[in-house]
Amino acid sequence: MKDNPQFSLILACYNEEENLEETVNQSVKVLKSLFKSFEILIIDDDSFDKTFSIAARLSRKYPSVRVIKNKINLGQGISFLIGLKEAKGDLVMQNGADRPFNIRDLKKILPLLLGSDIVVVVRTSREAYSFWRKLTSWGNILLRWIFFGRQFADLNFVQVYKRKVIKKIDVLSRSAAFVTQELVLRAKQRGYRIIEIKLPYHKRSGGEAHHGKKRDILWALIDMINFWLEQRR
Repeated sequence: MKDNPQFSLILACYNEEENLEETVNQSVKVLKSLFKSFEILIIDDDSFDKTFSIAARLSRKYPSVRVIKNKINLGQGISFLIGLKEAKGDLVMQNGADRPFNIRDLKKILPLLLGSDIVVVVRTSREAYSFWRKLTSWGNILLRWIFFGRQFADLNFVQVYKRKVIKKIDVLSRSAAFVTQELVLRAKQRGYRIIEIKLPYHKRSGGEAHHGKKRDILWALIDMINFWLEQRR
């Protein structure tokens, strides 16, 4: 792999032994067809199942796979930020280890980056969500619209960034639900070109979701209020 690959895919994982191998296998196959060089960063958030051992084996199988293991459980938001810091690709994207975004749809996004700095993927539907996940998801969007205006339809799914953008923006939030929101909002403020595209969300096929807990909601709300207060100052 080259020192500066064309593309970096970040997979922040916590107890994803049922999904990780298939996700990496699919991702390697698709990325090989799209890029001359790429990397897949697996950030293991101190999983207690076989996630890390699977990730380590995949890194031996594929030279394009790098594994970083958090010494303690830090949460998806911080794990994603670690991935952003470590990413070497000219383009950077995150996805869930349970494949909520079909990596094959990446070919629909790449042409948009000729005229933009960030592509934001908007979920076409949330039918696969439980009632609680739908409630918290729409509540998150409503609060963001109230605090910061109705600028984007969805900032909690997938985004593809040019590396030059993420290297110039410091994100202060640490919650899983607001890190990407803050990143895109700050990029918008700085005049970077941002385009939205609607693509399907895919239901988890195995393992257990770890999002939407009350502490995560409170953490995101605190981050959102802190960012709002900063903007007012």
